[in-house]
Amino acid sequence: MKVEDCIVVVERRSLGGCIDLAFVFAREFAGPLFRLWALCAVPSCLTILLISGWSTDLLPMSVLIFMFFSAVFNALLVCSMGPQVFGVPISLTQAAKSWRKRLISWFFLTGISRVAQCIGFMFVTAYVGHLPEVLLLEQSKVNGVTSRLSWLCGGGGFGRNLGRVIGLTMFWAGLTLGLFSLIDFLSTVLLNYPIFSARLGSGSADSATVFAQLILDDARVHFVFQLALWLPYPIIRLAWFFCYLDQRIRNECWDLQVQFRAEAARLEQLA
Repeated sequence: MKVEDCIVVVERRSLGGCIDLAFVFAREFAGPLFRLWALCAVPSCLTILLISGWSTDLLPMSVLIFMFFSAVFNALLVCSMGPQVFGVPISLTQAAKSWRKRLISWFFLTGISRVAQCIGFMFVTAYVGHLPEVLLLEQSKVNGVTSRLSWLCGGGGFGRNLGRVIGLTMFWAGLTLGLFSLIDFLSTVLLNYPIFSARLGSGSADSATVFAQLILDDARVHFVFQLALWLPYPIIRLAWFFCYLDQRIRNECWDLQVQFRAEAARLEQLA
């Protein structure tokens, strides 16, 4: 990746700046991003319905399904959108080929990182969250991934990443809960097909018992919640990718390189 090929302004950004840039990028490349989203979100949601016939405890399975398909989405997004940021046109086919070349390494390292994230979500994600970028975009060797992640977390990068993980998680949670409530309301009012709220208050059993049953076992609730998780996820993941770019800009002083080259070009014209 060459800094001079970057199609976005090379400057240091706050979390809000990364989110704003994610919205702009998603608008400009809505077509391929939607196809990539559908490729992972649709199977993730449908799998919930498929397993609901034989599983009596959907919550753990729902979490595992989302973790798997979101990891696939992360890899494909980095392999497609990452090169686009550096001037290479988006190609989902080429992205799949790039991912397949490192599939074994990705599967092994992603599996380890997902297990670690279940133990210490925020802190672990702040350290390993840029694994797809390092492994698939930078093409780092497997034995060099850890050192590269440590380098990205250097110079205050870990604390910056931790704050951004917390901020993005809260933003994502707010969007997800809002979308879930909106879908629940519209389904109840327009289709007379209650999903959560109306069913919570209509049962003769204790509300706490009904709540637990809906959260743990109900396929309808898990399908809609999975969909609500997926709808804002491309923005969240794009914002996290731009957080990675910001880390590189800060650690490798890309912004200063651009300024020096611009100044050198200006002096050449004056000479």
